[in-house]
Amino acid sequence: MPRDACIFYVGGEKTLLGWFKVILIDRPGSLAQIPVVFADNGVDQLFGYFSLIQRGVKGKYVTFAELPGVDVEKLVADLQSLDEVLDVDYCITEKILIQTAEFPLEIFKSRAIILKNTTFIDIIEEIEEAIPNANALIFHCGLKGGMDDARYFKEVAGIKKNDFITLLRGVLFSAGWGIVDISFDFESCSGSIYVKNSFLAETTRLNEGQSQCGYLSGYFAGFFTEILEKDMEVHEEKCRSGREKICEFAILPTPEDDSESKGKVTGHWR
Repeated sequence: MPRDACIFYVGGEKTLLGWFKVILIDRPGSLAQIPVVFADNGVDQLFGYFSLIQRGVKGKYVTFAELPGVDVEKLVADLQSLDEVLDVDYCITEKILIQTAEFPLEIFKSRAIILKNTTFIDIIEEIEEAIPNANALIFHCGLKGGMDDARYFKEVAGIKKNDFITLLRGVLFSAGWGIVDISFDFESCSGSIYVKNSFLAETTRLNEGQSQCGYLSGYFAGFFTEILEKDMEVHEEKCRSGREKICEFAILPTPEDDSESKGKVTGHWR
């Protein structure tokens, strides 16, 4: 089942709504009492999540809720009375609740926005109409994104070569890009990438029947290039837009005599 991002929620005409962000100490069991406090105060939780801010130091519990007859001041006081709770932030509205608990959004230490895939595809279509050889430009946009993300995983998250495939699959799945499977041989530095339900091939674009995942090809090339510290090339062999069940990409080292800039890690498109 597709997962909806909680951007806004519309209740009844006089429905009291709110979001709460509870900052708490990160230690075993610290989260257990917080949902109990919400339940004891009659809060109807609609959507929520917990995430770490700093492991072993603090985390945050965020929830969006209907508040039928809830004494908000008492609820907040009950939360603040817990030994594990460091701070409580909240916003109360009627009828319409907007997600303002997390601003600005952040992913991999960079500013992030939520964008519909149709909007992304519209931008690509405009590029394809306006620019000759647009596929190469789109590929190189993906290439830069893949290299930037891989650099973050290496430098900030400390991900090693043997772990990056598992991480890449999970990250792209959680971000909604597609269901990714990767078969890769580290000895030959070659393999295949399979993407089910690629967000780029979900809708029919102007060039119907042609491969539509050039941005993904670039992203994979950039990611593998940065992780392996070896110039890699990627091309899409099958695309869902061409009535295939999945999108399939081949990945292999760029031949030395085909490298555009010797000694410089750039990635490659064909």
